[in-house]
Amino acid sequence: MPSATVEHFSLDVVFDPESLETVEESPVAYVTKAFYRGDTSLRPVAIKSASTNPHFSKKPHDIAKELKILTKLSHDNIINVLGHGYEQATSSLHFWMPFITYKLRDLLDSPFFSPHSLFGRARQEQDVLSFLVLARSLTYQIVHGVKFLHEQRVAHRDIKPGNALIDGGGTLKLIDFGIAWADPRVCDNAGDLWPEPPEEMCFDVATGPYRAPELLFGASSYDPYASDLWSLGTTCAEFFTPLRLQNRYDDYDELEDDLDEDDRKRPFVIPKSLTVSDPDGEWRRVSLFDASRGSIGLAWSIFKTRGTPTATTWPDFGLLPDASKVSFQVAPKQNLQLLLPNVPASSSTVHTDRPAESNCVNLVEKFLSYQPSMRMSAADALRHPWFTEAAPLVVPPRYTAASDDVQIEETWESQTLADHLIAILHPPPAPEYNREERID
Repeated sequence: MPSATVEHFSLDVVFDPESLETVEESPVAYVTKAFYRGDTSLRPVAIKSASTNPHFSKKPHDIAKELKILTKLSHDNIINVLGHGYEQATSSLHFWMPFITYKLRDLLDSPFFSPHSLFGRARQEQDVLSFLVLARSLTYQIVHGVKFLHEQRVAHRDIKPGNALIDGGGTLKLIDFGIAWADPRVCDNAGDLWPEPPEEMCFDVATGPYRAPELLFGASSYDPYASDLWSLGTTCAEFFTPLRLQNRYDDYDELEDDLDEDDRKRPFVIPKSLTVSDPDGEWRRVSLFDASRGSIGLAWSIFKTRGTPTATTWPDFGLLPDASKVSFQVAPKQNLQLLLPNVPASSSTVHTDRPAESNCVNLVEKFLSYQPSMRMSAADALRHPWFTEAAPLVVPPRYTAASDDVQIEETWESQTLADHLIAILHPPPAPEYNREERID
């Protein structure tokens, strides 16, 4: 099977044309699921394709730079490239990677991935501990991947649950480096479609509720590693935010705007118009911040949660180009733990004297500092009590931890990480639900 550049490339030469299936599409790129020609193993690959012509791209998207970055990275938690080819007729670059079925988003959107019972009954301690096993392992893995990136002087700039896949063994893989930034002082940026020197960086990066606040005020010179850390904090927070039942045909952004403060403090949110058994209903994890009203609306959502910035909490805020263009009401900082209702109760300590809730909330807190320089680094996060002050961390087979600060095991209660994952993503049929039954 090809593992390097294919000369005179076309998709039909390498892959079975009948197997090509578009699985993701955006204005600047698309991803196709495919099988190699003559491959009897039936192991699919994911092919990312995009134009190298700037007229058909959008700053800062650059598939050639993405490929260049990925081929220089090798880490358990970073997707690997299997091969690539350039199609001259369409000025298109294609590269392919292992096809991975699950997204972190799939797990977070499951109502079974919660320490609370949807059906109003107390969850078994085994279920709660299984939730903790997965939450600790997957947050550790994504932080570990980001630590490696930053050590290589690469910033992802679009960290979110949708850009993290989970393979069959429970290994989390960061994907989609299309807007990643590599420090030109140590990385070759010759031929980049959109050169970004440190003083002329694009601030239109990251996605909606995962965008760092400095990006909302026109910053063209910022710390991209610190913006990754904010996105990392909001992603980790989503392991513990509410789950909302919605009609699959409704606009998700409008639904986010519809949530009130009390809803954001409940493990499960079920609107009066839906029931759990409704065939059109689907569960979605609520983001910590609301991006449904654009950049200014997102800024206000952040300020309402973290408190309106002051000279103490964000000394450099006034230096941002657009900081003085909008005035915000003064809002106090909220108790973050109340906004993370799917944090396990204090009794669920996984054999440690320190409550799990204080550890994971504190981890998120340290990522979500307004002042970029004050955000906890990924390297420091891997030594946080959330990972070190509990039972051994359950990891995928042959996984290497970042340091000896964390004890690791490949099983917990005789179950692998994959076993815990499958139990959540493929649960047994749910019991009949009575709308009159109270949900805790």
